[in-house]
Amino acid sequence: MKANCEQARMSPQDSSDAPPWADIMKSFFPKSHQLFAALNMEPSKIAADEVCVIATIPAFFSCEGEGGYAHPGAYTIILDTVFGFAVFAKIQEPRAIATINLKTDYLRPIEIGAKVICSAECFAINGNIARTRGEIVDYDGRPLASAVGAFMIGSGGPDFARLAEGPQA
Repeated sequence: MKANCEQARMSPQDSSDAPPWADIMKSFFPKSHQLFAALNMEPSKIAADEVCVIATIPAFFSCEGEGGYAHPGAYTIILDTVFGFAVFAKIQEPRAIATINLKTDYLRPIEIGAKVICSAECFAINGNIARTRGEIVDYDGRPLASAVGAFMIGSGGPDFARLAEGPQA
């Protein structure tokens, strides 16, 4: 899978060329989730066939003794998040999902402060199991990590449609 995320950056408020269900997905990026805010995650593409997110690796992911590089767990967090959004994009509705498998190949370290691009696709759905694949690349297109995952659709997780509506009065 080769990401085509070099298109114009999508503003979280700009819905002009995004499908209607993408607004719910985009609502999670700005500041509604502490981790997304810390990673400065910004969608650059939301489509049924691919989701791309740009993230910046914060200092709190620093791996002790690794000279300015992020802990490999940073890859996993970014990939798991973007893979989940790829599942939502494929089914075109925010339903509860749960990660049941995520295999990550760490190819090279990520520098603290670096901007990275994570692209993902949900390439198959069999019953209530969605299969995903994707990668993280640096701004020069060099691969940093690749992964495959499986997600259960309709798990007992959070109701994302309700969460996107915000706090109830």
